[in-house]
Amino acid sequence: MALNIVREGQAMTDKHDTPAVIDFAEARRQRIHDIHDARLEAMRDAFSRALPLPSGKAGGKKRKKGKKSR
Repeated sequence: MALNIVREGQAMTDKHDTPAVIDFAEARRQRIHDIHDARLEAMRDAFSRALPLPSGKAGGKKRKKGKKSR
């Protein structure tokens, strides 16, 4: 006497594990995003080498505006 045990919540058709479905459009979008991200990082690096930001606080004390004499 063979008994088929079906787990609770599973149908009879869920016996076989199917491979994961690959969304090629999503994979393509991700590759394009990675390419654009790498290009953006290269551009940021080039700008930071060409126009470095000052390290530290720029300027000094700000002058107070006085009343203008007329």
